[in-house]
Amino acid sequence: MGMGKRLSALILTVLFLGGCSEGGPGMNYAERQAAAAGLDSGLADSSNRLGVKLFGQLWKQGGGNLTISPYSVAAALALAYNGSAGETAEELGKLLGYAPDERQKLNTGHQSLMKLLNHGGPGVELKIANSVWGMKGLPLRRDYLKTGEDFYSAQIETTDLAAEKSVKEINGWVADHTGDKIQEMLTKPPGPQAVAVLVNALYFKGGWTDVFEEQAATKQADFYPPDGPAVQVMMMKRGGMFSYAAHKDWQAVKLPYGEGQMEMVVVLPGEQSSLAELVGQLEQGTLPLDEDYTSTLGTLLLPRFTASYGTELSKALQALGVKLAFDPSQGDFSLMSDLDSPIYFEQVIHKTYIDVNERGTEAAASTVIDMRAGAAPPADKPFEMNVNRPFLFMIRDTQTGATLFLGAIENPQRTD
Repeated sequence: MGMGKRLSALILTVLFLGGCSEGGPGMNYAERQAAAAGLDSGLADSSNRLGVKLFGQLWKQGGGNLTISPYSVAAALALAYNGSAGETAEELGKLLGYAPDERQKLNTGHQSLMKLLNHGGPGVELKIANSVWGMKGLPLRRDYLKTGEDFYSAQIETTDLAAEKSVKEINGWVADHTGDKIQEMLTKPPGPQAVAVLVNALYFKGGWTDVFEEQAATKQADFYPPDGPAVQVMMMKRGGMFSYAAHKDWQAVKLPYGEGQMEMVVVLPGEQSSLAELVGQLEQGTLPLDEDYTSTLGTLLLPRFTASYGTELSKALQALGVKLAFDPSQGDFSLMSDLDSPIYFEQVIHKTYIDVNERGTEAAASTVIDMRAGAAPPADKPFEMNVNRPFLFMIRDTQTGATLFLGAIENPQRTD
């Protein structure tokens, strides 16, 4: 690996839908909406754009069941960005949407957004945690650590990153902050050249505003993956009023959580289109997912699915223009630690877990309907949306605009 010191930046994120959470106390919908109005909207926008670009790169590497967290990746990279300087900082800043001299704005934006996201509201549990693990005996700069603590609520730890115990310590921290859904982030110690490990964990539990009737309506049905024969899935079914959009190439429906402060958007390609075509449109910014939703009567069939995804992001990030951060001879993270040799990213690891079922968590006792869809009269003919082939989904915070998860499911039977 050359003589350069190494920064192994570890990024992870988790999603778990299901179980029985009561949803934490805190702000109600109106209070949260008022707080969200004061946020820097540019931060959510740039985080979402980064997620779409990254998703497009990872999709080119192999498709399949792919789920990432745009917000989590952006938060962890922002933490690393604060330690960068020179051209390394310029490249990272370009990807994050904030120039090196705008880092203070980026940091205060993350501080405010994180505070609001950690108050998910009734029916939703969302927890975000950051940590910085420094190498024992290699002091990290006090200014850098203070920024991490003040703006990212980062837990600062020191350990021997060359020793086996560091794997247990970091994996234990990850498990603690992800409801035990991700227990093996690291398989081996970062090594004697490691300077620091940066971790972002995101854990989400959401209860559908309107649950699916489990016993009566869920039945085995065919699902058609892109290759091979149909597979059997447990297909959930619900009728009623939905926030719905139809396009010549796709159908989409919004499924709110809690009081509507979070939602899942499910996008189904038309019979003549494909998931690959939709991913291409998403990457180019030509998939108009925020337009033309109306409150419409219809029937939705959606498979239960569980998807775990993990990948190393170096190749994808380099394709997006972040090159110097990965260069052992030129990486410049001099604002992080005062070392004679360059510090660089050796690896960027990202993991997600998602479980979608009839309940989500609890069904919030709320009569708040998605008013933002407009009060258009129901269409003459009720729609049917049968999600029995590969589809796109995203989970977003409707009030802050942040996309928490972006995913594609080619085969709900696969859980890896």
